[in-house]
Amino acid sequence: MTDRRAGSGQRRWLPLGYQVWAGVTVLLALLAGISLLAMFLVSIEADEARLNRQDVPYASAVAEAALNAKSAANDQRGFLLTGDRGFITEADGRVGLARTAFDAAAAAAIGPDQQHAIDVARAGFERWVRVIQQEIATYQAGNHTGPIQASLGGDRQLRKAYEQWLTSAQALASSYIESSDSSASAALSRSVRTLLGGLIVALAVGLGVSFWLVRSIAMPVYRLVARLTPAEPFSGLS
Repeated sequence: MTDRRAGSGQRRWLPLGYQVWAGVTVLLALLAGISLLAMFLVSIEADEARLNRQDVPYASAVAEAALNAKSAANDQRGFLLTGDRGFITEADGRVGLARTAFDAAAAAAIGPDQQHAIDVARAGFERWVRVIQQEIATYQAGNHTGPIQASLGGDRQLRKAYEQWLTSAQALASSYIESSDSSASAALSRSVRTLLGGLIVALAVGLGVSFWLVRSIAMPVYRLVARLTPAEPFSGLS
């Protein structure tokens, strides 16, 4: 008798156990890849945390420094116009708050550009503070005309110089925030799409492996059991 299995066209399949392991391995590899992608999403959340921890505090500190410096300048002018010492007390408080904000901005600065902008602005602010302190002392000594004229000329130029650097620092902060936010959003969007695609592929592979297992193992076993189970004898009519 001719062996039907002989011939060059014979298909050689792996043993059933190896086929099962191969299918399960592919599914596990897909799940591992999806897990790695989820870990990457966590790293993107870390980038957003850095944005909240550094970029935003820098911008807030620069804005706080600018606000208090401007308020101190208003108090200085108020004193020179009225002679009310209450303005001096207010100005001293504003100067202290501005210095605290400058320190916070310097600590949160990212990169040499932000650091340079805030350092130059702080140095300019301190020069202005020393000048107005001298003018206040001159005013209190009885010379009112000189300090008032200086407040409209030289003092104003000093103030504009450090305010320009504060404006530059604010622009740098806004640029960093927009760049970081855009980059994180784009990466998150790509990763979410990839994650959804991976889940769909994993689901498809899982369904395929399940169908293959049912067709290759469960159905043959069911047919074998059906053949081995004896049929119930016909009892006839009672």
